[in-house]
Amino acid sequence: MIYVTEDDEGKELVDGFEDPDVGMVLVRQVPLGIVFLRIVIVTLMSFSAAAGIFLLVAGAWPLTLICVALTLVFMFLMFFVESFAAPEEGS
Repeated sequence: MIYVTEDDEGKELVDGFEDPDVGMVLVRQVPLGIVFLRIVIVTLMSFSAAAGIFLLVAGAWPLTLICVALTLVFMFLMFFVESFAAPEEGS
């Protein structure tokens, strides 16, 4: 969502910054809860993937499959969380 306000002189101010190459670049704030969920999900996904690789080398096939399944669950959870963080149409 883009917030447009006016300063004392009546000029419009938009959250963003000016880039000499591309012009105005708008900055969108991501809610703190989404940032926290991203960090937790990526951490858990990487631990489960690393454990799956370690268990694969160790030859523990059933535990490897469990870790791979957990990695896929965390990956799909990340896509789900990202759909909430995506900007809405028309804003």
